[in-house]
Amino acid sequence: MQAEAASLLGQMLFAFSSIDGNLGLYLASLGNGAKLETPSKSIEGQNIHKKLKTLSTRVAEKLSAGSKRRAAYERWIERVNAARAQRNQMVHGRWGVEAHRHKIVNVIGLPTGAQQCFEYSLAELAAFNKELCALEQELTRLRTNWPL
Repeated sequence: MQAEAASLLGQMLFAFSSIDGNLGLYLASLGNGAKLETPSKSIEGQNIHKKLKTLSTRVAEKLSAGSKRRAAYERWIERVNAARAQRNQMVHGRWGVEAHRHKIVNVIGLPTGAQQCFEYSLAELAAFNKELCALEQELTRLRTNWPL
């Protein structure tokens, strides 16, 4: 069970970093790729939270309020922000296995203070990875069908 959970968590890290990297490339390429090196340097040091804010700003500048395009981008940004928060919680916690309950346990906080405990089944970890893959595919669809 531990090995499968570790594999799923590793897959999560790969999937999330792929979203982060592709989002950075998309932001760097906005403006028809003119002077690509300059935007790349400004995007390069941004974490995904900042990249999502940058994308949100560009969406607000380029797409009219209430439009189908803008709503699609805003939904995507909201979903990635939720995934980002969950990924942060997963990455910054301690992991263990409750084998008799078939749960993978993530604990945030020191044992000497307040702690939060999150429990996952292997199926829930796999579903999170599936959501991350869907988010990456959706970014590709947005870039292709409704470029900024």
